[in-house]
This record gives sequence, C-alpha cells and structure tokens, in this order.
Amino acid sequence: MLFLWKREKPEDFIVREISDIPLEENGGFYIYLLAKRGISTKELAKELKFSYAGLKDAFALTFQKVCFDAYQGDFVRKGLEGGKWFILKFLGKAKRKLKIGQLKGNKFAVNVSGFPYELKTSFINYYDVQRIANNHDRGKRVILAVLEGKKKRLKWLENFLVDAYLSYLWNKSLELCLKELTDGIYIEEKGEKFFIPSQIDEEKLPKFWTILGYKKKLLHSQPYYEKVLKEEGFELEEFISILRLMKIKGDYRMTYVRVRELKEVAGRIFFFLPKGAYGTMYLKHIQAEMR
Repeated sequence: MLFLWKREKPEDFIVREISDIPLEENGGFYIYLLAKRGISTKELAKELKFSYAGLKDAFALTFQKVCFDAYQGDFVRKGLEGGKWFILKFLGKAKRKLKIGQLKGNKFAVNVSGFPYELKTSFINYYDVQRIANNHDRGKRVILAVLEGKKKRLKWLENFLVDAYLSYLWNKSLELCLKELTDGIYIEEKGEKFFIPSQIDEEKLPKFWTILGYKKKLLHSQPYYEKVLKEEGFELEEFISILRLMKIKGDYRMTYVRVRELKEVAGRIFFFLPKGAYGTMYLKHIQAEMR
C-alpha cells in the first residue's frame, strides 16, 4: 500500500524542537531561536555558520535553537526565493557550543485533512525514507570499497551513506523479527517498503535493537542480522570486522516509541516524539487500511 499522506505546503508539517540549554550571562556562545520555512537546517547552517542539535526538514515550518560564535543581533529576518524565509531571535549566551543530539525530542503539528488514519499510542521506530532512500545502496558500495582496500579515509558524505546502510540493515533485521510475532501490512514510499505490524506486543518485543558495530552486543538481533546480511552478500563476522576497521562502534536504538501529548484539533494531530524518532513514520503506522 502506498503512503497516502502528502504535504501541500510547509505549514502542513510543523515541528518544534524541545531542548534544555542552560543560558549563562558570561557564556561565550550565542543561542538563537531559528524559525524557518522551506529550507533545511543543514543548508542554512552552511550559509550562516551556526551549530545545531538536530536536522529539520526543508519542506516544513520548523523551530529550533541554534548556536553562533558571534552575536548576530537581537532579531534577524530574511526572505528567500520561492516563499522561503528564516527568522533568528536572540535568546542568550551559553558556556558550551550546541552539538548534534543535544535535544530531548520534537513536537509535531501535522495537517491530516483527507488522510485516512486511526490514532495509535506507539509505533515501530524504523528509520524513514529521509535517512535511507537513495542512500543505503550507495552506503553498501562504500563498505565494499573499504573491504576491497579501495577506501581508507572516508569523507563526510561517505560516512553518512554508511550510516544510512546500517540504518537500512536495522530496519530489515527488525522487520524479520516482527513478522514472526504478528501479521501486518507494507506501506511504501519512494521505493522503500516498511512492515507495519497490526499490533505491538511490548512484552514479546525487545525494548532496544542493536545498530551494528564492533563494540555492541547483538543480543536478540543476531539471528536476524545473520539472515539479512547473507541476503546482502556478507557473513556477520566478516561484516563486523569491516566495521572494526572503519572504527564504527555501533549503538542501541529503541525498538518502538510511545507517542506522548497526542491530541486532535481542527484537522491536525499534535504529538511529541523523543529524539531520533520520525514523525512521518508515525503517520505510516496510523494510516488506515483502505477497505
């Protein structure tokens, strides 16, 4: 089944980053609230030279804290071509520079007019198309180049692509486990398919699933990674040795996420998700089956 939710304009997908950054009168860094429309955080950061805690979509209306090395003024507003714009409002100083991941989560306000849905209180924490589409195959090619000795030092983009491939493997290994536990449907977007279970049994499902790396234990995920990697042309031990060579330690990611502050108002749904979880993935889980 195709993913049916569409955004017609940036205001259909509003995101407010939630973070707790202590402000200090004698701090050496300058914290601003950034409001933006139609432009990505990364693109704007490259132009304005600020640091940030999380990336926000381009085709959305978003609010987040960013950090500058120098004072930019109390209030800055700039219009860009195609209805794009950004606003900076000075909040205060901080002693430490803002870094990736320094946030609690995000609040969403999503226009669901015309979208068939049934609200749920939890969903599988898959990586969404923003992360993997058009990237995981390229990431696999980077890993093969490392295996063949053609690559030693990776550029930023190559590291990003490798992370995208590891995210894809995380999704696929967890999918195998889920299909043993319950039935479900597939939702497709941009050529990527996601298995959406009919129910989430929190008692049977591990709370965390391993992101592959040489320092993290596989726990419940090992037999599923073995199957997925075999289909990809790797043996598990061989793949872990490549990750050791690349100094990729691995991590643990929540298998499912509970949605907080969920409500419906005037054709929109409002909810909070912890950092790393995708609002669009929640929408995939609540899409109602067409009868």
